[in-house]
Parts: sequence; structure tokens; C-alpha cells
Amino acid sequence: MEKEKSICFSLKRVNHIVERGIHTSLAAAGFDEITNMHGWILGFLYHAQRPVYQKDIESNFGIARSTVTNILQLMEKKGYLTRRRDERDRRVVRLTPTELGRKASEGYAAFRKKVAESAVACLTEDEAAAFARAVDKLSQVLYRSVEEKTKMEGYI
Repeated sequence: MEKEKSICFSLKRVNHIVERGIHTSLAAAGFDEITNMHGWILGFLYHAQRPVYQKDIESNFGIARSTVTNILQLMEKKGYLTRRRDERDRRVVRLTPTELGRKASEGYAAFRKKVAESAVACLTEDEAAAFARAVDKLSQVLYRSVEEKTKMEGYI
């Protein structure tokens, strides 16, 4: 198997295992309607030091506008957040977690931390740091590559 395919396969497999573990833990704790992406978004909203808008979710998570719109509409329907037009600029949508969203965010963060700690327990500090650097580097390169391809194909 080529190095690139092996790396992509390994990342996908690890991601799947982690997501399945988090989802199982959340369901057992009564948060069965929350997805992993919902948890990440709620955490982002919960810890933000400034107002958060839909565009912030798009850029921070590398997700297309239409996908983010669908995710946020579902999260609002489930009661995890509110979406309001900004009073100064009606073109942008401001996002605010609800009390249910705050509780779900705290629960999700605790489970995610537990999963992450158990995942890296087999690594030395140097290995964990090297892995984090490598994943960050891959993420940046792949994100730029996708952005360039998307621009060339006229999607942006």
C-alpha cells in the first residue's frame, strides 16, 4: 500500500474508532441525540471569548456553508443553540449555546478528554508531541490543497 493511502486509511480508522467511542459514551450518559460535530461546535461556542457567527464555524472546522447551515438548523431544532441575526449586520447569524447546549458541551468535553487520554496513554510525551505536530502539518497541507482545488473548480 502506498504511504499516502496508508496514512489516510490510518487517520480515517482512528477517527472512526474515536468517534464511535465518544458517541457510545454520550449515549450512555443520556446525550444520544448529539453527534461528535455537535459536541465540537458546542465546545467552540461555550469557550468563545467573543460573539460567534456561522462563518466562524465554517472557517474553524473547514466545513462548507451549506453543511454548517444544516448542522446548525438541526442543533437549534434539538435545543442546543439559538441562531439570531446580528443587530448591526443582518447578513450574519450569531450563535449562542442554550442551557441544554452548555450541559451537553460539558458532558461532551469530559468524554472527549477521557477518550483522548486513553488514546495517548500508550505513547511517550515525545511520541504524542510528534504525532500532534505531524497531524497539524497534514491538516494544514490538506486544507490548502482542498481550498485550491475548490477555487480552481469554481466552487468558491
